[in-house]
Amino acid sequence: MDIIWIGDAAATLGALVVVWMLRRPAARPRATPAIRNAAPRPQPAAPATVAARPAPPPAGSTPPPSELAAFRPRHAGELPAERRAGYLQVFKDVPRPPRLLHHLLSPEFFDGASSAQLVDLISAEPLIAARVLATVNSSLYGLSRPVTGIGQAVTYLGLNTVRSLCVQHILRSTFLPDGAERKPLLESAWAASALASELAQRLSQDLGLEERGALVSAVVLSFLGRLATVARTPLPVLAEIPARGLLERARAEQDKLGLPACEIGRLLMTEWALPDSVVADAADLDRTLVAAPAADARGTRLALGYLCTRLGERLAAGEVTDLATMDLAADASIELHHWRSVLAQRPLARLPELLRAQDLATAIQRLRAAWAG
Repeated sequence: MDIIWIGDAAATLGALVVVWMLRRPAARPRATPAIRNAAPRPQPAAPATVAARPAPPPAGSTPPPSELAAFRPRHAGELPAERRAGYLQVFKDVPRPPRLLHHLLSPEFFDGASSAQLVDLISAEPLIAARVLATVNSSLYGLSRPVTGIGQAVTYLGLNTVRSLCVQHILRSTFLPDGAERKPLLESAWAASALASELAQRLSQDLGLEERGALVSAVVLSFLGRLATVARTPLPVLAEIPARGLLERARAEQDKLGLPACEIGRLLMTEWALPDSVVADAADLDRTLVAAPAADARGTRLALGYLCTRLGERLAAGEVTDLATMDLAADASIELHHWRSVLAQRPLARLPELLRAQDLATAIQRLRAAWAG
């Protein structure tokens, strides 16, 4: 096992960032590539959005708990160029996603892609197409007859759902377990991502939100940093990062790895040259932990996406089994402290009612059963 220490040049300037690297045995094909022990090489600074700062609580709201108020997530854009290069060096052997991902997330595709265009794009990637068809024909969707082509899949499930399945499969093929110990951790993250994207797809449609495709894609991509840290962090370090509780997990990630997972995801998405708006939405999603979303269309999307990711994680962990029994207004969890300020805003005020819908419950139960099987 090789070790890379990524940190500031002098201990007096701040805490050292520890990144351990695990070399994968060569005999394991298809496993996530191991990191080679190499010194970080300076690279041009990657573009980054302006660092978000926690906003003061709205007038009349409950002040955040002291441990939440004390946490300030470090933004990738605050890092010097050599530090960013160091992180990218750690993940440089992660396979770059196929061009299909760039097409699926391009502004042009979001603005006016047709079902025929989606079918053509997916059909050009036989492996992804096969995985999408396998998912569509699984017990998850309970179709009365088998779907034999991507065109049929889009007809049955819709463009946004099929696009979301493609993005999920691309990420899953990018981060593969290198052993039995890491596999359940990755499977839990994949299950949470699938559940969260299903919630985002259904709830955004029921709420009548615009740019639903962008929202669902942001939810799926918001798990990128988590997948990367679970797949690439050596197991002794990973054992010190809580699997549940966003505040505890983000604080441990920042302490052990130098950045929270959402910002590691930002670095990777920027390195992959994904559209700036896609990167910003996916990476900013988890910042609802420390600041209430803005009261505009984007803020509403991020607020819904943040709730869906948190519920997806709870469902995957078995902490919630029936969404109908949830009382969002009474949920005192620290990770929803700032989110609660938007619950009364339109159109999110309808969420408690929508979470009790029987068709949503059926879809989520079917998805949980598919992952459990």
